[in-house]
Amino acid sequence: MNDKGVKNRTLVLLILSLIAGLMYLTPLLRFSFYDQMMDALNLTDIQIGTLGSVYAIFCVICYPVSGVLADKFSTKKLLVISNFAMALITIWYCLLPGFTSLIIIHGLYGIFSIATFWSPYLKAVRQLGSEEEQGRLYGISEGLRGIGQTIVATICLFVISSFASMAVGFRVLLIINAVVFILLMFATIFVIPEDKIENNESKEKEKSDSIITIVTTSLTSSSTWICIFVIMSGYTLWCTANGYIGTYCTRVLGISANLSSTLSIVRSYVIVFLAGFTGGFIIDKFKTKGQGMMLVFLAGAISIAAVLFTSKVTAICIIITIVLAYIVNVLKSTYWSILGDAGIPVESTGIISLIALTPDMYVPIIISRFISYGESIGNLKLGFDFMLIWLLVWSVLGIFSGVILKRRKEKIMREKNEIT
Repeated sequence: MNDKGVKNRTLVLLILSLIAGLMYLTPLLRFSFYDQMMDALNLTDIQIGTLGSVYAIFCVICYPVSGVLADKFSTKKLLVISNFAMALITIWYCLLPGFTSLIIIHGLYGIFSIATFWSPYLKAVRQLGSEEEQGRLYGISEGLRGIGQTIVATICLFVISSFASMAVGFRVLLIINAVVFILLMFATIFVIPEDKIENNESKEKEKSDSIITIVTTSLTSSSTWICIFVIMSGYTLWCTANGYIGTYCTRVLGISANLSSTLSIVRSYVIVFLAGFTGGFIIDKFKTKGQGMMLVFLAGAISIAAVLFTSKVTAICIIITIVLAYIVNVLKSTYWSILGDAGIPVESTGIISLIALTPDMYVPIIISRFISYGESIGNLKLGFDFMLIWLLVWSVLGIFSGVILKRRKEKIMREKNEIT
């Protein structure tokens, strides 16, 4: 690839990554601004958890839809639609409407952050390099997402801290997000190239006939389920840690909401940058992705146990939460690179996404109820301890999934060597 091709590829990857960053920052503001969101919108823990689950339900429903849309329509057009729709929804959000409207808003966020974005994004990134580069490409993309999210989230924190009224600050925060969506929409129009869509009737029929085959083959393949459990375990850790460690620091460790948000931005976005760039290269260094995943899950389990037993030593506990954030973001930035090791074709991505990314549906409901239970008996820390035990359980599941993935790759390599 010549210099111009490299520059064009880098620019396209940058724009795609920045869009992905904001696409999931805005619907998941609770990750960094949990307490401020609760105050500005007069919500309870369970209501915030409900909004998270509504968003997740629509996301999961839209994963297979996204695959179909990505196959039939231009990536560029779908990205433009996503950015424009997300801007309009965020403008409605900034009016700080009632809870019923917030449910509708988060449902719409689920539709336009997944149906018209997710598969086109994965498709575009994967096509930027060879199979040997996939770990690095997804890792770099995750890192670039972290840069964009850090910049926007830091501006949002400065803004929300500048207003005496939490409601006004939160409204301005949302306006900033809407403006960035519009800017990214124009960047997409001028930077992302048009796909070449072939309207061949025989090919369309072939595609439609192959959908049933793809679904059937995917669901009956043990390799698919290995990947599902690796990704589901990693995504559950990421959802839980990113969603609730911030408010854990506020309500258990006793730090201020703004300091907690600052640390959440570091954990959720700055660390994403570091984990994305370093994680991709680290995972690619292992002989098998399964071996790498197994060790990262083990490191996660150790960090979670350390948080559980150091809650009375605030400074040390905060440092460990940052380490934990790095680990869960290494998992999130690299777990899509395991498909090749398991012998999974590109076509199965939608099915795997549909099942493996369901934690968004149940994590907010379960964790919010852990917290509410702790509050109801006058022991808030106990509710958060349940959350940490939940994280430990998923770490152990991840370790076992990594071991099985490692064995599957070794089996594939042995069979390949026997054939040759």
